[in-house]
Amino acid sequence: MGTDNYGNQWGCDEPTAHQILGTALDGGINFVDTSDSYNEGRSESMIGNYLDDSGRRDSVVLATKYRSQVGPGVNDLGASRYHIVRAVEESLRRLRTDRIDVLYCHSWDEETPVEETLRAVDDLIHQGKVVYAGASNFPTWVLAKGLWASDVRNLYRYEAIQSVFNILQPGLGREMIPFAEKHEVAVIPYSPLASGMLTGQHGSTGKPVAGSKFDMRDNSKGGGLKSRYFNKATFEAVEKFTAIAEKHGHPAIRLALQWVSDFPGVTSPIFGARKLEQIEGVLKAWSESAPPEVMAEVRAVADELESQAPMAYPPKSGQAFGTLPTSAAAQGAK
Repeated sequence: MGTDNYGNQWGCDEPTAHQILGTALDGGINFVDTSDSYNEGRSESMIGNYLDDSGRRDSVVLATKYRSQVGPGVNDLGASRYHIVRAVEESLRRLRTDRIDVLYCHSWDEETPVEETLRAVDDLIHQGKVVYAGASNFPTWVLAKGLWASDVRNLYRYEAIQSVFNILQPGLGREMIPFAEKHEVAVIPYSPLASGMLTGQHGSTGKPVAGSKFDMRDNSKGGGLKSRYFNKATFEAVEKFTAIAEKHGHPAIRLALQWVSDFPGVTSPIFGARKLEQIEGVLKAWSESAPPEVMAEVRAVADELESQAPMAYPPKSGQAFGTLPTSAAAQGAK
């Protein structure tokens, strides 16, 4: 369960967040993902308040992250020992818990040696404040370097990798997922619905639906989602994908989630919700599976898109996404 929408003006307030969390846990979800950088820590606080007040803390695997900018100071970001130790203490306070089950490095930090990062997290694991270490938005070679450092220095290693992965952004599947599977690292992709793009709600006009993640929220962040997904190739892929969903009577949400979860090597996808009806819709869609012949059609659409407009994974240091598609198909009329 992703929670980056908790506590911002485009997301949900605390009572709604608590309703969503309660519905998710009642529906069988047992993994809650947040970050110290989500909405100035408000996401962590809302989750902590709910889990503590409801007595359900031990019913979930609770994950959070460090590395992103959380203040104006020069040490208010990064993967240095100094920042990690302070960040974890603040996260524990906001989450109202005695330990973090999975602590991710939110993106790789080229200015800090991976050995320093791993040693700091290793110490926190020995202190009982962290259970497992994870990486997010890492290139494969950086994850490999981290696993090697843990091996030769006898440090707790990265046990999970989290990055974007969906039908429209399939780059993680080329190298990272096979590598992670071989080395028994859990793969926990986020944005399986491509921020709602795969529901087909935006059509092919290039104009986002009012109130969606592609609207004012994306504008406030520089328009990254629209530049990433609003192009001819993805519009055509979404049209074919939603046509399959309609033809076979399966929700697009089900097919998008199943494409990710069926991918060899994937452990579990993360999805978010900012409205109660959204989590209810996901739970309903996820209660059944589409048959193999339907998923074969979905994979054909995904494979066709990747051949036309491949996403260049991995991202650069401090980024979550790789290079945008540059093929003629991807750069067609918007």
